[in-house]
Amino acid sequence: MRLIILAFAFISPLLLANPLVGTWEFVKGEYATPEGKVTASAPTVTSTKIINNTHFSYITSSNSKFHYAGGGTYEIKDNYFIEVVTLGNVENLIGRRMAFTYEIKGNLWHHKLVENGKFVEYEVWKKVN
Repeated sequence: MRLIILAFAFISPLLLANPLVGTWEFVKGEYATPEGKVTASAPTVTSTKIINNTHFSYITSSNSKFHYAGGGTYEIKDNYFIEVVTLGNVENLIGRRMAFTYEIKGNLWHHKLVENGKFVEYEVWKKVN
């Protein structure tokens, strides 16, 4: 019995590991604008997002030119990835708390942001590490 309990003590943290920790590359996205929805996809838009146990960071280029960079802290609650941007070059994101619903399908991370009942964005990222 002790052996089973000891084995479970070592295995259970692996089972509860955060599936978002790693390096992700942008695949595609859809975004709400005042004029309607716009889409973006690789390779026109490239972005890398790196997530560790407590923080995230990203850098994005469009048509091979720097576009955005930022990062901050996050938490996972139920099926929400909740990020707080603490640094970056998009001023209206600084300090903002955004709760994305998310789902992992194989090596793809799908997340969607809806605020006040309105669609904001939907993105797909591919895990590369």
